[in-house]
Amino acid sequence: MSGSGSRRIFAWLSLAAALLAVAVPATAAEGPRRPNVLFIAVDDLNDWTGFLGGHPQARTPNLDRLAARGVHFTRAYCPAPACNPSRTSLMTGFLPSTTGVYHNNQPWRPVLPDAVTLPQHFTAAGYDVAGGGKIFHNSFNDRASWPEWFGLSGRDHPKPDQVPANDIPRTAHFDWGPVDVPDEAMGDHKTVSWAIDWLDADRDRPFFLAVGLIRPHLPWYAPRPYFDHYPIGEIALPEALADDLDDVPPAGIAMAKPEGDHRKVVEAGQWEEAVQGYLASIEFADAQIGRLLDALDASGHRDDTIIVFWGDHGWHLGEKEHWRKFALWEEATRVPLIVVAPGVTGPNGRSERTVSLLDLYPTLIDLCDLPLRPGLEGEGLTPLLRDPAASWDRPVVTTHGRGNHAVRSERWRYIRYADGSEELYDHEADPREWTNLADDPRWQAVTAELAESLPKTDAPDAPRAN
Repeated sequence: MSGSGSRRIFAWLSLAAALLAVAVPATAAEGPRRPNVLFIAVDDLNDWTGFLGGHPQARTPNLDRLAARGVHFTRAYCPAPACNPSRTSLMTGFLPSTTGVYHNNQPWRPVLPDAVTLPQHFTAAGYDVAGGGKIFHNSFNDRASWPEWFGLSGRDHPKPDQVPANDIPRTAHFDWGPVDVPDEAMGDHKTVSWAIDWLDADRDRPFFLAVGLIRPHLPWYAPRPYFDHYPIGEIALPEALADDLDDVPPAGIAMAKPEGDHRKVVEAGQWEEAVQGYLASIEFADAQIGRLLDALDASGHRDDTIIVFWGDHGWHLGEKEHWRKFALWEEATRVPLIVVAPGVTGPNGRSERTVSLLDLYPTLIDLCDLPLRPGLEGEGLTPLLRDPAASWDRPVVTTHGRGNHAVRSERWRYIRYADGSEELYDHEADPREWTNLADDPRWQAVTAELAESLPKTDAPDAPRAN
């Protein structure tokens, strides 16, 4: 699809949405008040939580109690394993293969000038809307989406006295270590404090409040007590095979970059220290989420507020000799996702269906009875919120770079790279994705079936920032 063609389609969708918004009363004064929404995001969190069980030492008591209040998804996946394209998809409702936003250095608004973002749709429906922290990718936050915005400067994120704090030459924030400051000095604490104050204000309309935490994004700097909970010498490292890349095609190895971060960590003897930093950052973020949940309950809005908690993508810590996100395997693409919807979800719900962050936009439209939005590419999750075990035969697609896609069903992960090379993993027999079955003729029918879910077209790359 040409750039001009894409713009015309998005302009039409925006116009249709605006007409629908006019046709439906914003506040529906004659009917019941719409529910509030507390929209909580964290950055770079994989499955290292208590409710997902991704690491035996992870401490996430507040996320675990939130999961117990509603439905959590064990197979939730990101549209892209990078902050900007994943968040762009979630907030606009469109796949990277539709928009051409594949990487962190591609501003999304220039290629989607008429897109109506999730908070804009709530604003048009008569909600009080505010956001703070990190919701869009920081470099491309969309101020037009926020009637009220709370941001922080770099000075609000304390650093150790010596940077880098580890023994590895610092590249792209690849650093970790404790900081000797109280929680109150940290940027995420300040964001949550702002949100708590916002919740305390009297309002005569329902609200949509988005709160985005930076941790556990790199660098892993957190107050020292969180590091002290994970003594060096007692930390469990991720399960990893030394020869795990032997059956991975060159395109996958290029994403893994085994001679980059992984080699640095191993040669410096910093693997355990890195895991310590990640675990400490997760626990710190969990503590801030606990403060926010306590404030919501104290505000009197517990029973009329939908809570959505999501992570933008996963994270590798040495699996497949890879660190960070930026890959199409399970660790980089699986995300934590919890939805608490009063009157819809029951307690302790656990859904094993494959779902996408792309599904949140249509889900919130449904739960809040907002005007429909034509063209959204996700699927509303309300049937699974009502019955987590409901029938749901829908694979999820994750994209990293133009033409590189992963398809995840409940049993299988199929990857096809832009050069046509492939990977196939059977999660029933191989949950760590150690054995690539793509060349095994016994599974060619499976590969062909999964390939049907690949995007039919790949939009050209959006222009990159200078």
